[in-house]
Amino acid sequence: MKQFLITVAGVLVGLVLFLFIGPFLLFSMLAASVSSQPAQPAHMVLSLDLREPMTDQRSTNPFAAFSGGTSLLETLSRIESARTDNAVEGIYIRANTGGMPAAQAEELRAALAAFRASGKFVVAHLQNDGVRMGMPGYMAIADSDEVWLQDASEFMPMGLSAEVTFYANTLRRYHMQAQFETREDYKTAASTLTHETFTPQHRESMLSLMNGIYDVMIANIAADRGITPDAVRQAIEATPYTAQRAVELHLVDRIGRPFDAEQSALARAENAEMIDFADYRPRERNSGPVIAVVQGEGAIVSGPTEDGLFSEESSMNSDVIAQALLDASEDDNVRAIVFRVSSPGGSVVASDQILAALRTAKERGKHIVISMGEVAASGGYYVSAYADEIVASSSTITGSIGVLGGKLIIGPAMDYYLSTNTETVTVGSPMVEMFTSQRPFNPAERAAFAGFIDRAYAGFIGIVAEGRHMTPEQVRAIAGGRVWTGQQALERGLVDHVGGFSVAVARARALAGIGENERVQLRYYPEQENPFKAFEHVFGVSTESAQALVRLNAVLSDPRTQRAMAALREDDANVRAESEAPSVR
Repeated sequence: MKQFLITVAGVLVGLVLFLFIGPFLLFSMLAASVSSQPAQPAHMVLSLDLREPMTDQRSTNPFAAFSGGTSLLETLSRIESARTDNAVEGIYIRANTGGMPAAQAEELRAALAAFRASGKFVVAHLQNDGVRMGMPGYMAIADSDEVWLQDASEFMPMGLSAEVTFYANTLRRYHMQAQFETREDYKTAASTLTHETFTPQHRESMLSLMNGIYDVMIANIAADRGITPDAVRQAIEATPYTAQRAVELHLVDRIGRPFDAEQSALARAENAEMIDFADYRPRERNSGPVIAVVQGEGAIVSGPTEDGLFSEESSMNSDVIAQALLDASEDDNVRAIVFRVSSPGGSVVASDQILAALRTAKERGKHIVISMGEVAASGGYYVSAYADEIVASSSTITGSIGVLGGKLIIGPAMDYYLSTNTETVTVGSPMVEMFTSQRPFNPAERAAFAGFIDRAYAGFIGIVAEGRHMTPEQVRAIAGGRVWTGQQALERGLVDHVGGFSVAVARARALAGIGENERVQLRYYPEQENPFKAFEHVFGVSTESAQALVRLNAVLSDPRTQRAMAALREDDANVRAESEAPSVR
């Protein structure tokens, strides 16, 4: 009994600490993040670590900053600010040797090239631990003033590979089955559940995509290293190499450890300090015409999302994205909209809601440019179709103009392994059980569902035809679920320009009639929720109280305040000592 009471007491104390002290700890963390603004050096070299994965866009979660992650768009924005900042003399990079997406690497490469073109330097260090070195990460930094490779590492960007696991036999073994309708043969997202191996169309599609991305990387590396594409291809396909051999082939410049590369970067900048990229504070741009940036990343869904409190995971909620487009279109200060799409697709209905909002924004007179991220396929292409212009990186995965849908049947597995007996009572349409997981489609259900898929596919074809000024026949010839690189999509009329976010902003600027040298503001939608409001929702603390606590914490944390309080305490102690001392008469 005694132990039970001790346990209960411990739980209660923990609960009290969480409910009452937890929020104040978070307030203190937030205050520290907004109040600790040390003066930046007069001369800086920025240290950028690309080894951690990046999301495409800034998270709208107010607490995401506590997770320590960053985004591609934030990184690109800071590089651009550093380019025009006289205090920044160069960038030192810990290069990604793992799984950076090719399109992401392309955008970083372009941003770093613009940075170097302004007269500043980039020094990069590669550190490979014996596993295959990813080509995209190398491509991103190949044009650096110095590319270092650790002497204990080997140079081994061997190419691209994709492992695909098929589960059809596994499902059969465990008395389950996947039933899907696809339009058309190249719409292969469900093939891993319905087939035992690659179909000819699936293999063809993957090889076409991988060859397209591989060719882009070969061309970029060749241009950056000053050697021919054939020489790069031969060198890549003969890896791995020792560090010394990589130098001889002009694939890297110097051999050494990270400290050596860091010191080399500092030697290029006289009297400069190395500061972390995350601590660099770009100058605010609060003047000039406004270009709205609507952010859309993740699967396209309808209804509420349930992301974690500090999660950076994103989804394209149709209510949120549609409202963001409408809000941007209602702002008289917004001259154009850049809609950043990084999504593999999702719900047809949710995609249609977003597309309708985009069309409304156009009807209100706003020019709209799509900026495609790593992937903008299927629903990601659907929501883009009515834009004035579409910009994609050469390695962006796009297209996949097609439709699929179906279900996983687990009823027989439940019966076999758990001896369950599921019975159903229905009222209404004979199709009310169409999507039950207990059994396959019956012929009538399969026919009805196939009709829905046919109509959805025809609608998708019509939308692309209207938006891209093509005939339905022209769209069908390049649709069928096929996926394309951004370069391949350009050749087929599915995108208008090859480039990253900066190119999309430039196109929006041009469409809106904003001068090339005129400063613009980028205003992001949907806006990140006020963290104080978020505290109110999570902890039941009023916004005003949260803000007051944060301000109080910031004031109390100020060194000047602490010195003043220390002086007061000292004076108070002296007064007390004098009053308590024995008097001498």
